[in-house]
Amino acid sequence: MNAQPARIDFARLVDQMMSDRISEGTSRPAIVGGECEADRLLDWLDEIHAAEMTTWICTYADSVTCGHEGPSRPVGVIERVRLFGVGGDLDVWRDGDKFRWRYVGLGAHAPEDGRAMPWPGTETSPVYVRERTVLLWGERQEGQSAWFDDRTAGAALTYPVPGTPPRVQARYREYTQAGDVLAVWFTGLEAYDG
Repeated sequence: MNAQPARIDFARLVDQMMSDRISEGTSRPAIVGGECEADRLLDWLDEIHAAEMTTWICTYADSVTCGHEGPSRPVGVIERVRLFGVGGDLDVWRDGDKFRWRYVGLGAHAPEDGRAMPWPGTETSPVYVRERTVLLWGERQEGQSAWFDDRTAGAALTYPVPGTPPRVQARYREYTQAGDVLAVWFTGLEAYDG
């Protein structure tokens, strides 16, 4: 027998959408971007108030590391750095002899040389924010001392999540307007117990 599909509860969907709406007077994230010279990258990273951005993902030409420490190798081999947490989400990537960056977060944590995006929300076209999670690949295998993703070539990703969860998920905020994604702010990694 074919079961009838569940009816869509439009009233519940509208209530959810209205609760996700960023209205006047609500904390709005800063959305900032820019570039910095390669020889200034480490000094530039030190200028950022990163106390509440505690997870680092560093991509090099030959490997990827993830943890609570900053880049462990010279700037010359860094391809990309992602630093995120409840204080904001900073993504820095190599573009020839410079690094380009974008920051999403509350407050102006980024250096003064950035270009802020004007707030895109209006009364007729508001911005919405929704808390989301995404499940990361892989799982802890019997006998492993650390959870890692063994399906990514060249990357031994060991995620800094306390305990010994069988799976790991990333938590993030998704900012949208008229159905388009404006910005994503990763806020942390956590155990997935589903």
